Amino acid sequence: MNLSQFLDEVTFPNIKKTPGHSTTKTTVPAYSQDYLANLTSWVDIDDEIERFFGPHLSVKAQRFNFLLDVIQTTGDRNSLCSNEADVVTLGTFTYEAATLRILDEILSTKCNFGGHQSTVNIGDPDRVLCEFIDNGAARSNAKFIMEWKTPWALTVPPDMVEHFNRNRGNPGDKVVKAVSQLYGYMTFNNLLNGGLCNYEVLYLLQRTGDIGLKISRPFRYNDRGIGSPIAALTYICHYAITKEFCHYSSVGRGSPRAHMFRLEDLDVEGTWDENLKVPWADMRLRLTSAVSKNIASPMSGEVFARPGTRFKYKTAAFFKVYDITKGNNLELANAEIKAYINLKALQGKYIPRLYAAGTTWGSLKFLVLEDCGQTLSEENIDQSVWAQARKIIQALHKRGYIHGDPKLDNFAISRGVVRVIDLGACRRGSLTDQSEERSQLDQLKREWEEEQEDNSD
Repeated sequence: MNLSQFLDEVTFPNIKKTPGHSTTKTTVPAYSQDYLANLTSWVDIDDEIERFFGPHLSVKAQRFNFLLDVIQTTGDRNSLCSNEADVVTLGTFTYEAATLRILDEILSTKCNFGGHQSTVNIGDPDRVLCEFIDNGAARSNAKFIMEWKTPWALTVPPDMVEHFNRNRGNPGDKVVKAVSQLYGYMTFNNLLNGGLCNYEVLYLLQRTGDIGLKISRPFRYNDRGIGSPIAALTYICHYAITKEFCHYSSVGRGSPRAHMFRLEDLDVEGTWDENLKVPWADMRLRLTSAVSKNIASPMSGEVFARPGTRFKYKTAAFFKVYDITKGNNLELANAEIKAYINLKALQGKYIPRLYAAGTTWGSLKFLVLEDCGQTLSEENIDQSVWAQARKIIQALHKRGYIHGDPKLDNFAISRGVVRVIDLGACRRGSLTDQSEERSQLDQLKREWEEEQEDNSD
């Protein structure tokens, strides 16, 4: 079977709504009125797709016949959906499976979709495309982002562009929320392209200029051939991987891999020097190096004043970024901020200084923290570290708190000074809780000492 035949014959099941409850909270919109101009039409998208597929339509792949059966079987099995998570699963077995197979079999492009924790990115988009590098041993940063909605939560208007532009000032409009959220994820991660899908309809979106965004026509799930959503998704994924994935932040331009932000609503206005009053309204956050992601996105970078500001000071910083449009992330972020505030007396000595905390785009909550050096590992740990670590934990306990997760990589060291980091699980703790936490730390120490003895034999 060749590619043209596959695109003509692949069919997706009708989605069936079943009783259930939503697994996600109502989306908090990005501030499109500040960062996004009116939506425009991507008028030549069909021509681009046709030019792209032209040389490949006659190429044959043995697995296409098998894939048709797999998509039909797994699609039917997952077509009963009660919430957004179910729709994402259905999309994984249909849209994603077909797209990834074409990219691999016809275009020799090795990539995969995953959840937001599968690769480095800012925010919690539903699905993230990354490329396999080093012969599959590692994954790239995010190349393309997909946001999924249920068809009953996101009803497609007759004219998406007209609807968005007419209602963009209405924070309760679901179309405005969905487009703004996706645009936010694209901008946060310096991405050019994104996709919005409610299973029945797929839209491709592409940033233009600093604050522009164009959107394709609707690609419907029962469309066939090179006008199908599979053809559209394959085209944009290949483009994102092989052509250009980086697009500058609308807040400010830096290096292509830097992420630029400013805090708009401040919860905490602190400083890195007691002799300085930092004008946070005029400061910019440049996020560069990222580490593995859990609930929040941890990144290092710097804080500096925007051009034209009299304040000339800057500092290195460590950032924790929560996507407060998803789940209970807002509560988690606020709890961590509260822990830093309540333990202010320990800041700079046992825990990082909290320079500032606040929200940007109405969808990301930032903690701007002191950079405390390298996390503890086999390369930088010695016997003296354990006494410092125990003293830190005891200082928390003395104030009625427990850290909640005293593992090695939640301690950092700089110039021989150890501090505990990541207060995401920090909370009030009973005497029993405190005793158990000290036991956890003692167990870590024993395991490290045993490993040292084994290495010396």
